[in-house]
Amino acid sequence: MSRNTPERPWYLAFFHNRYLLGVVVVLIAAAGWASYQALPRTEDPVITNRDPMVLTSFPGASAERVEAQVTEPLETALKEIAEIKHVESTSRAGISVLKIELADAVTPQTKEPLFSRIRDKVGEAARLLPPGADEPIFDGRRGAVAFTLIAAVRGDDGTDPTSALLSRQAEELADRLRNLPGTDIVRVYGNAEEEWTVTVDDAELTALGLTLDDVTRALRAADSKQAAGEVFGQRHRLQIEVGGSFTTASRIREIPIVQREGLSVRVGDVAEVSRSVTDPAPSMGLSDGAPTVFVAARVSADQRVDRWSGKAREVIDAFQPELGHGLRADVVFDQGVYTSDRLGALGSNLLLGAMVVMAVVVLTMGWRSSLIISFALPLTAAMTLFLFARGGGELHQMSIFGMIIALGLLIDNAIVVTDEIRKHIASGMAAADAVGATLRHLFVPLLSSTLTSVFAFMPIMLLPGSTGDFVGSIGTSVIIALASSFVLSLTLIAALAGRLGANRPWEDRLPGFLRHGLGGSRLTDGTTRLLTATTKRPVLGMSLAAVLSVVGFVLAGSLGSQFFPRTDRDMFTLEVTLPTDAPVDHTAAVTRSIDTHLERHPDIAHRNWLIGGSVPNVYYNQIMNRDGAANFAQAFLTSHRAEDVARLVTELQDEFDRRYPEARVLVKKFAQGPPVAADVEFRLSGPSIDVLRQLGEEVRLEIARHPEILHATTSINRDEPKLWYRADEDLARDAGLSQGELAQQLEGSLRGQQAGSVIEGVETMPVTVRYRNDDRNSVPGVRRLNFQAAEGASGWTPLSAIGSLELRSEVGSITRRNGLRTNSILGFAREGSLPIEITEAVRATVG
Repeated sequence: MSRNTPERPWYLAFFHNRYLLGVVVVLIAAAGWASYQALPRTEDPVITNRDPMVLTSFPGASAERVEAQVTEPLETALKEIAEIKHVESTSRAGISVLKIELADAVTPQTKEPLFSRIRDKVGEAARLLPPGADEPIFDGRRGAVAFTLIAAVRGDDGTDPTSALLSRQAEELADRLRNLPGTDIVRVYGNAEEEWTVTVDDAELTALGLTLDDVTRALRAADSKQAAGEVFGQRHRLQIEVGGSFTTASRIREIPIVQREGLSVRVGDVAEVSRSVTDPAPSMGLSDGAPTVFVAARVSADQRVDRWSGKAREVIDAFQPELGHGLRADVVFDQGVYTSDRLGALGSNLLLGAMVVMAVVVLTMGWRSSLIISFALPLTAAMTLFLFARGGGELHQMSIFGMIIALGLLIDNAIVVTDEIRKHIASGMAAADAVGATLRHLFVPLLSSTLTSVFAFMPIMLLPGSTGDFVGSIGTSVIIALASSFVLSLTLIAALAGRLGANRPWEDRLPGFLRHGLGGSRLTDGTTRLLTATTKRPVLGMSLAAVLSVVGFVLAGSLGSQFFPRTDRDMFTLEVTLPTDAPVDHTAAVTRSIDTHLERHPDIAHRNWLIGGSVPNVYYNQIMNRDGAANFAQAFLTSHRAEDVARLVTELQDEFDRRYPEARVLVKKFAQGPPVAADVEFRLSGPSIDVLRQLGEEVRLEIARHPEILHATTSINRDEPKLWYRADEDLARDAGLSQGELAQQLEGSLRGQQAGSVIEGVETMPVTVRYRNDDRNSVPGVRRLNFQAAEGASGWTPLSAIGSLELRSEVGSITRRNGLRTNSILGFAREGSLPIEITEAVRATVG
């Protein structure tokens, strides 16, 4: 007999063929389990990086020069790209930082081609930059994504290794982590750049009639690293290279600077040659008080964080013996631990919810119906995981949260189908007929109710931008679960209900609530009368519904108004910001003082600092945007217990405000939601810096008066002190020096001049010629510097003989948004306060 005959319609195939039913159940379960094992796992969703940055160094230039000569040409070029929504720039002395915000429509598939176009535009604009400006660096890898694992390479057993040694070992560890399968990026923070320094004695040079340029030219001429041709033989081709490249300090010392009658001067006669690190260091790390270099690694989005973290730890453990005595590499952050804990807790909630649901079904429908419906939950979960994996999904807190939301909806279809089949069988209908009648009767109603729920969650799934990246998986997992529940309820669950729906004789001995569920004439009659009354009198039903709604809205007023709550992680952050003219050494001194206090605190377990920039991300909505900020330090701190964090944040904030009035110290918990600069932010735009600064200060003062605001700051900072060299043009002309030549020689004298390089293995270290720190790190020392005079004049001209130094002030930084000068006023709220209420109060105050 054909399957499609009226006696056996196709939709009863699972009921009539128990082998097919069993095989499909096993296949779905196996596919779900395999998908669960293979699905990538992270603590939080990966947000598409729509905020790349462009960093350009312009050493020695003021903020206004950086804005006019670097920032403005780059912004103009980027305006030609339609997918760029906003460009926000910060011009500080010596550096330009452009933060690009892409349109929400940019997806992971379209991001890389767009990044290529941005690089091309930046490259075209780079040709317009002035001499002295470095090549712009496009950074499209940072964003609101946490590193997966951070290791700290530091001293052990009270040893004090050099920063150069720590940096070399950290770079070696970074290379090993890069070679680990599944690694996305690895970066090193707090490392020191090594160089060979030729420290010149200015007094010796002056006595010999020589200048810094003479030493530099001699070194450049002696460092031969270029090919000198080839010899072509009949069987071989030989390359020729002139010997003499820099290899050792003694080789550099023996290089002659000048050789003439009665005078022979070598580098070693006027300078000390040593191997050192750049001074001052651009950044430095501290881990539990010890000098540290951090190695931060991030796993690829298609990997399981827990498995990758285990392999990365094995790499670090294997590297440990090679560090030798006095050094160690410790894991100071492992996202895999938090991911396992978070997903484990959510999984436990999912299991607990399923148990509660099944208990309710047992009490209301009896054990037999509960047994049938219990198949719906694991089968639907397995099918959801399989389809979720096929669609490129990931397991994280949002996707699992979506499954928890869908938990109560998943069994609705199964309950309706099972109950209907049971009623038909109880009335005397054959099992096959009962299943067929139920499917024909309920197909359209169940489809309609499922589509209604799907359309309700569709807006969440289709949310654009970073918000969609974060919460979109909630809608996706719910929709997949609902669709899976609909399909399974009308196929496998209906077949199981038909086969197991008939009562057995031995069931008569069971209690009534186990056979049929809780019930009774009073409950049934009361419900029937209520439904009948509200059906006959619609106004009564609408009034009851309105009362419940009003009560709900009234009670909602007692809830907090903070949309994104704080997290319960055992970590929090601490930021220290000093005046913009503070050098990194002073920032380090203040940071060490704060760290010493934290070390004595009994509730603080670990302290990890980066001085001179943003600490590596340990949470998904952190943004690393303080590159090269010598006045800034940031730490991520770990407490012994997560429940102590809220108290610690409040206590430390109040204490550090009293102890360090010269610094802005912010102690903050991690919070959910998109990355934000501050709890409250206002922007003022206009062409005049003076007007923007004046108005911004007025707004800042109004914000600071609010009782819930801890600190308020503006993006256009106060003026910074600056030395101006005023040269007498007539005297400079007599010496054969132009203003540009004066600036170049001053920069070379203070920063040092590159004079070749030393190759060690695969590393290249520059050779830098500079004066002693005493001659270049103080105003009296700068006054003693000499200029190289024009050809035909005397060998050198004292700086003080041509002009004088004046101390003046200028704008510390200039911010722009979409080409307009902007002053952003940021207000940082007290921990536990309500940002929405603060915003409304500040708006009312400011007007």
